[in-house]
Amino acid sequence: MALTADSPRWSPLAAAALAALVLTSSCGGDGTAPTAPEPPAPPEPLDVPFGFTDVEEGEGALVENGWLLAAAYTGWLYDPAAPDNRGLEFGSATEEAPDSFRLGVGQVIPGIDRGVAGMRVGGLRRIVIPPDLGFGPQGTNFGTTAVPGNATLLFELALVAGAEVPFETTDLREGDGAEATSGASLSMAYHGWVYDLMAEGNKGNTFDSTTAEDPFSFTLGAGQVIAGWDVGILGMRVGGRRRIVIPHELAYGTAGRSPQIPPYATLLFEVELLAVE
Repeated sequence: MALTADSPRWSPLAAAALAALVLTSSCGGDGTAPTAPEPPAPPEPLDVPFGFTDVEEGEGALVENGWLLAAAYTGWLYDPAAPDNRGLEFGSATEEAPDSFRLGVGQVIPGIDRGVAGMRVGGLRRIVIPPDLGFGPQGTNFGTTAVPGNATLLFELALVAGAEVPFETTDLREGDGAEATSGASLSMAYHGWVYDLMAEGNKGNTFDSTTAEDPFSFTLGAGQVIAGWDVGILGMRVGGRRRIVIPHELAYGTAGRSPQIPPYATLLFEVELLAVE
């Protein structure tokens, strides 16, 4: 996710570990590390406040905090001397392959959360983000492009889609066998996808699956699976199939489960209950 505030493209811990490795490898014969030179101070930030301008008003739903969004964007370093203030371009996503994030939960830099609030689906907005709402004095590596410390950012962002996407279960086929109750041992076949607003059936990237020939077994309600499974499978009967939509707080949370499940990912499962013991 290109806009994530906790993206692995900038990790202070990794940077500190790398610096320690460099110092260790350059120690003198007595094992003492030489004095490291002071890093150059980042340039002073521009005196440009946060602000946004609607280039096109959307006609779709008014987005709210917690909604899952799909957005296309281009990001530039703000340059007062450049045409339309568009300096170096450092990142983009297209309408055909938009970025996805939840609004207002801290998944993206604060300037994006603030700048997208109040938009309607279909809208296009120009957002100016000072460093305290962007990548701060440390900057970041955005893909292969470095965003320097204290950089003011300029985004043009198109809101392609948005929906609330709460926890939800839908029975695709009612079972007629034994019921799944808390404490019971279950055998399941399932398919799991990362929920995608733009994909057919919302079925994004597959991250896991198993079949009736090689089922997955666990004890319901014992914390052996993500919370969305403990809640979403309860009450099924053997022979039944169910679609379960699970927001990140009932799945793998803000950390995700690398590499298939990104931070804050909403998950989609289709599960079949094979046996209850």
